[in-house]
Amino acid sequence: MEILLFTNIDGLPNRIEQFRDLSVLAPSKVEQAVRLLASERPPQILYLDDSRAIPAADMWRLIQTAQAAEARVLVNLFSTSQAMRGDVQNSGIPVMSSGDAEQVAAWVGEQLNQVARAGNGRLPVVAVGAAKGGIGKTFATGVLAEGLRRRGLNVLVLDGDISNPGLVPAFRVPSSAPSYLHLVQRGPSAWTPGGIQPFIYQPDHTQPTSTGWGRIDFLIGSHTVARAENDVRLPDWQGLYSGITQLDGYDLLLLDTPPDYLRRPYATHALMSGGFVILPSPPGARERMGVGHLLEHFREVAPDKLDRCALLFMQPERGAITQVKDVVAALAARYPQVRALGTLPRAPRLASLADEHDGYLSMLDLGANTPFAQSVHRIVDSLCVTVGVTPKLPMPRISMWAGLTGRMRGERVSVPAANTSLGALAQSI
Repeated sequence: MEILLFTNIDGLPNRIEQFRDLSVLAPSKVEQAVRLLASERPPQILYLDDSRAIPAADMWRLIQTAQAAEARVLVNLFSTSQAMRGDVQNSGIPVMSSGDAEQVAAWVGEQLNQVARAGNGRLPVVAVGAAKGGIGKTFATGVLAEGLRRRGLNVLVLDGDISNPGLVPAFRVPSSAPSYLHLVQRGPSAWTPGGIQPFIYQPDHTQPTSTGWGRIDFLIGSHTVARAENDVRLPDWQGLYSGITQLDGYDLLLLDTPPDYLRRPYATHALMSGGFVILPSPPGARERMGVGHLLEHFREVAPDKLDRCALLFMQPERGAITQVKDVVAALAARYPQVRALGTLPRAPRLASLADEHDGYLSMLDLGANTPFAQSVHRIVDSLCVTVGVTPKLPMPRISMWAGLTGRMRGERVSVPAANTSLGALAQSI
């Protein structure tokens, strides 16, 4: 069953997703919720509370739209709309009053006669987001996945950008690999760990090694530019996402999101569901504007979750006027609580060699002792601390000679300590 949660109670979507037979939809705006309830396949349940402080008229509109769709309605009034309680109860709708996520989830489970899934953990999610294409989102996803693998972690990479599937050529994914688009067509009953497992692609070249490296597996959307009819509706995406986060055998889910963040708010959904968001941040003016647009969106829909967002700065090309320190200062003034993962150096020769190689070859394999590799490993270390994942292997070391020659060439690695906020970083540079 699908349950639409219209709430801003921290942690509630995560707790509801622990129920065995529920897939969660969590829109951030009233109009989105109304459209879902009025669609051809509306969710069977609406849970609504007043934590978003929307007008009473909008709350009644959601309730009436759900009733017209014959959806079951559950209401929680504990904040700004308690005056509605009598009218809601007179309508025969169950009502409670609590802002505690655990208490609310227990009440919802009792009302729906739901049993929690075995185990209480969900797969940690890191969404790599952007407000424009060509910003380095897929590149960052691939580099982080390889860095995590080298720390002994098992990573599942989910390709959410079906309009421009950059992970397919980057990791040499063949056209014979399964696509989750076919899984979506099977409907919610198939969006369970058992139903999802056959659609996971496990390439030989990213499997565990004798040295203790982990593995990278993939859920691929499209192998080419997707057709319009293959577009995934937001409720379907959210239902599939819920099933994916229940998979066992992985330490982390990396989600490569599409840039059209309003139509396909995958990064927003991950953030509001308890995940983290990384924003690649080159220092160019247009790129800075895109990062700012997405952070403004997050501040509007989830203002209390900005500290779960982190910027991955990109070293500018030679000759660029704007440097990373300038971007840090500008963004820190507006978003001081956002985190900074560090700065990824440019390595055009390594990137070109990896792209032109006949088979898959990571830049970390080509330049294991370069400042680029050192930076990646330190960024991954910071990411692990931020997300709360414990690496199984120590950080790979760069040779003393490679580090010396890199410094002689003027190459520098700039990675802040884990959990550094933009505000703190701006004061230190």
